[in-house]
Amino acid sequence: MSDGRDLPTPFFDPEVNRAINEALPQVVVEAFGILTTLGDGATLVAVAALLYWFGAAEDHHDRAMVLAVAVTTLALVAGLKGILEVQRPLYAAQPPLEFAPETYPGWSTPSAHSMGAAAVYGALAVVMDVGKRWQRYTVAGALVVAIPFSRVVIGVHYVGDVILGALLGLGLVAVALRITNRSVTPMFALSLAIAVGAFLLGSEEYTTMAIGASLGGLVTWSVLENREADPLGASLLLLGLLVLPVLAVVRLLDSLIAVEGGFVIAGTVTVSLLAILETAGFAVAFGGAIAAPYVATELDDSRAVRKLQRALPFSGRTVDPDAVGERPTPERDVDS
Repeated sequence: MSDGRDLPTPFFDPEVNRAINEALPQVVVEAFGILTTLGDGATLVAVAALLYWFGAAEDHHDRAMVLAVAVTTLALVAGLKGILEVQRPLYAAQPPLEFAPETYPGWSTPSAHSMGAAAVYGALAVVMDVGKRWQRYTVAGALVVAIPFSRVVIGVHYVGDVILGALLGLGLVAVALRITNRSVTPMFALSLAIAVGAFLLGSEEYTTMAIGASLGGLVTWSVLENREADPLGASLLLLGLLVLPVLAVVRLLDSLIAVEGGFVIAGTVTVSLLAILETAGFAVAFGGAIAAPYVATELDDSRAVRKLQRALPFSGRTVDPDAVGERPTPERDVDS
């Protein structure tokens, strides 16, 4: 990573991070250090994927829209970070920010945590039917404010980073609501266009992941969008237990194997073989996540699934709150 560029404005001043951190009690700073994990990419993907897998079957369009918003967020933030190349405050500050991590990967602008939190939690507040609308918006609003602020408190993002990230995240939700009335496919197409555009403009910040996930989402959802799938919850769990070790092995091989060579596109852009393999891997992984409920349906009649369904508090594919903590009985209907 090169030195990047500095933006000498109050919104991109590491001394603001220092002043905010020093003004807060240490226990509050530590609390923000924990809260910030709610904006981690892995956390947001897990939330979106679990909703997609275990949500009610009749809401499959809305659940897929949240996934599309998540992957579009990845594409946009990866592209902007790699193009703008703004240093994080922990590297720009003189003297150093003693409360910040010694090292932290990636560029600073915009904040991925802020954009992801605004996009995913904002989309969830719109599409979910849990509680009242004002309650969902209040919770989402609190997260959209607290998670970005936590990034400033711990010194890994400027105030400008988190404001820009949150605004872009909410903007993606607005775009998604406008273009996905009939189909979620346009959102996946937008994500792919953003990711490819970022790559062509020179961004190297997670572009293989963004292009691969966008491509996997676009192709898989285009094929499956008009099909129905309502697997048992146990089928999805069993499929996950079978697939996760495979994904772990693929990830391990990706980190151990070096692939040389590549291609030149249009005489200017060089694409390595490793980047092509990584892109294909992410496409398969994200496409597989979308296809999981459809594949899991084929496992519904297996003996292992029916036995597991009896032992867990599932009502069909969704968790039955009234059954949580109950002792499993053989009489429980696994076909509900």
